[in-house]
Amino acid sequence: MKKLLFLMVSIGILAGGGYYGYKKYTAKPEIEILETARVEIGDIRAVLVETGIIKPQVGAQVKIGARATGEITEMRVKVGEPVKKGELIALIDDRELVKAIEQTRASIESARQNLVQVGATFPDRIREAKANHEYNRLKYEREKELIKYEYTNQDSVDLAKSQFEAGKANLERLQNEYDTQMKIAQADLKALEAQLKQQQIRLGYTKIYAPINGVVSEVTAQEGETVVTGLQVANLVTVLDPTLLEMWIYVDETDIGSVRIGQSLEYYVDTYPNKMFQGIIDKVYPQPVVKDNITYYLAIVNVSVDDAAFLKPEMTSYVRVVTDEKRGVLVVPNAAVKFEEGRQIGYKVIGPKKVEKVGLTTGIRGEEKTEILSGLSVGNEVATKLILPLSGKS
Repeated sequence: MKKLLFLMVSIGILAGGGYYGYKKYTAKPEIEILETARVEIGDIRAVLVETGIIKPQVGAQVKIGARATGEITEMRVKVGEPVKKGELIALIDDRELVKAIEQTRASIESARQNLVQVGATFPDRIREAKANHEYNRLKYEREKELIKYEYTNQDSVDLAKSQFEAGKANLERLQNEYDTQMKIAQADLKALEAQLKQQQIRLGYTKIYAPINGVVSEVTAQEGETVVTGLQVANLVTVLDPTLLEMWIYVDETDIGSVRIGQSLEYYVDTYPNKMFQGIIDKVYPQPVVKDNITYYLAIVNVSVDDAAFLKPEMTSYVRVVTDEKRGVLVVPNAAVKFEEGRQIGYKVIGPKKVEKVGLTTGIRGEEKTEILSGLSVGNEVATKLILPLSGKS
């Protein structure tokens, strides 16, 4: 009897456990909603995240060379020192040029004296020749009249004529010689004056001046070194104007279609991760740049003088370019927009553990929010994170 009772109790326990297990594994699983958000009116902007490099603008960095050959007698600047435009920064030995200039000036003075002498001597000789020529002309005319009345002979007439023609030839020769000597003297003086100017220019090359305001970023020669110029100008000092900077943004070829001149952007650099700089795209270069087998296009942004006080050339920048922006539109967190079978959907919460799947039409997708064009209304609650019975975690 006891055995029978024990057997019946055991069968009952097994039957109860089997029914519980059957109910547990055949009951419809429930949706688990982990996080939700409200559909609201807000502002949104679409951005491209790119990488850039801070560069000096054209003309902001000047490499100052030397066109004179000689020993550097003074180097007045060091790396990191500020300089002003027109400031003397280096001197090259100029003794040879100074001596040459002194010699040329002496030659110029001699040429001027020669020109004065030519101008003073030949006019007197020409006036004397003119007087003799006039006398011979009158004498010749008189002899021709006298022979008509047989008061002279033919020899006297011929002699007078010969003296007249000789005087005329002498006058013409002196006038031509005067013109020639004046041109030669003037040309000699002009050539020497041109030579002096050239030497003075070369002397100016021995004094090196800063062409812009800025900071010395490189010094490649020191006092005592000899500069030898040839086909290329020897570089001595590099000066950088730290206020003239620009940013080169490397835009991927897949994104360049969304980038236009005039778009606003924001960026930061590693040394100031919490400081956001602002800018506007000024240029988009058509020539591609290939880096690591990836094609980029350069977008150029001028850096303001205020921002340049914090930045330095070759700093890496992290850029967000605003490609589109809207205000007062319907938005939800990006996580609320799901993709299923090639279309966008959302899960609208309609109960504690109940959601309704709705199709969505979206507009701008920003870094955190997405614009909703249709499918949801203001105030709707949507699931941003949930576990579905069949599809698992979304």
